[in-house]
Amino acid sequence: MKHKLLVLPCATQMGVEQYHSLKYNKIVELVGAAHNDNDELFLDYTKLNHSVEKPEFIEEVKRIVKLRDIDMILTSHDDMLYTLKNIPELESLIPGSPKEAINICRFKSKSYEKLKSHPNLRDRVPEYSLLAPGFLKPDRGQGSRGSLQISQDYVYCEHLPGREYTIDCFTNSLNEVIHVNPRLRKTIVNGISETTSLVSLPDINKIATWINEVIHFKGAWFFQMKEDERGNLKFLEIAPRIGGGSNINRLNGINLTLSDIYQYLGHDTEFYCQHLVKEVKRKQPRYNLNYDTIFVDYDDTFEYIKHILPRLNKEVIIITRSETPVHTPHQTVYVKSHERKSSVINKMGKPRPVFIDDSFKERKDVFLNCEIPCLTPEEVDYL
Repeated sequence: MKHKLLVLPCATQMGVEQYHSLKYNKIVELVGAAHNDNDELFLDYTKLNHSVEKPEFIEEVKRIVKLRDIDMILTSHDDMLYTLKNIPELESLIPGSPKEAINICRFKSKSYEKLKSHPNLRDRVPEYSLLAPGFLKPDRGQGSRGSLQISQDYVYCEHLPGREYTIDCFTNSLNEVIHVNPRLRKTIVNGISETTSLVSLPDINKIATWINEVIHFKGAWFFQMKEDERGNLKFLEIAPRIGGGSNINRLNGINLTLSDIYQYLGHDTEFYCQHLVKEVKRKQPRYNLNYDTIFVDYDDTFEYIKHILPRLNKEVIIITRSETPVHTPHQTVYVKSHERKSSVINKMGKPRPVFIDDSFKERKDVFLNCEIPCLTPEEVDYL
């Protein structure tokens, strides 16, 4: 059964990642909405007429949900998530963390106060004070030079001059943090990490667990830390969503967006990091794999990627559990109902294979028993 899923707004960096995470998935039907006249990715697209700050925006979203029979909403903007999660009629349609966590994380001051309540985290909260709306002017100066009027609360925070990190996390339905993935934000443009590389940080798993103890997340979330002048890691912010550069998780076999949806639908979540890439450019993600043979599942996989396979110029072997013949230009192997695909692949002894299958169960079997890269159809674009 397919679930209609509205990505809102779909034109953001996060909306693009959500599209690439789900574009071939058989359980969802993607609907995009944003303020542009059209969209390059979402074939099923609706233009929004009101900005999130306008009171008409809520009614506009409600109309889209009703007219399009939307089952789930994936928000791809922090204000959108905060606004819609606080609308009773829409709250239950949004996978991920509860409203309480979202309302804390939307404000740095609330996040910092919550973190300071944990004895193991308070030293990592930067020195800060809250500035009310007013007029800022230099202590040493004259006239209006250097002055600034502020119309909302501002957080005045200590300067953190060191390296900056994003830590991608996932909390399961038992409130256990089952994924913690720290990465260095090497190149940052407009607050988004354009180049990110995996790193090891001391105590980072403990820090993630402690955060989850005071802010109860569900599904994907992340936090950012930066080094102070002595090299100590201090908090920048926390968000109950995927990060803009989180596609590095997906290339290593962990699809955080899809995991959010499965958990929302009541399924258990399980992760196996394949350690296939250590650094990714967000706009040009690529694998650097040495491989000669591609095993491709037929059902719900081959049809989506058959146009990509010829240009990879590798031997392609179709592997299927179908009890009737399938017709492709490639060699086909039929797996019996009691057989494991991993056993069949190992028996064939092909050089340096990769395996592509939409089923997590099949990928898990092959990854654990063949120790080869196991990709979803969405990741074939990056070979």
